[in-house]
Amino acid sequence: FGLLGWWGTLGNAFGAPSLPGLGPSTSLPQALSNPRRDGYGTLYREGTAALLNSMVTNRFAFTTNQVRESFVSALGSNKAAAAQGRVFQMANEGRLKPRN
Repeated sequence: FGLLGWWGTLGNAFGAPSLPGLGPSTSLPQALSNPRRDGYGTLYREGTAALLNSMVTNRFAFTTNQVRESFVSALGSNKAAAAQGRVFQMANEGRLKPRN
């Protein structure tokens, strides 16, 4: 959180002016602990974790820009959000190959 600040927002972190079901002013800790069980909830939790992981290690499966772009493009539907959330979850759990 030192890079974005504890009070950083999801909208600012991802450059997303609107987020389905949540406001762009949702804090990063709120996104990480959101209780939603749908695809968007998964995307918000796992995408936020992936963003932070991409910032702290160059061995994470995705670059920070890749995480941001994938997150924003998955906002189009709950199904797309769920699919991208699962990919981020696999990366967060170390089940995807680290980038070179």
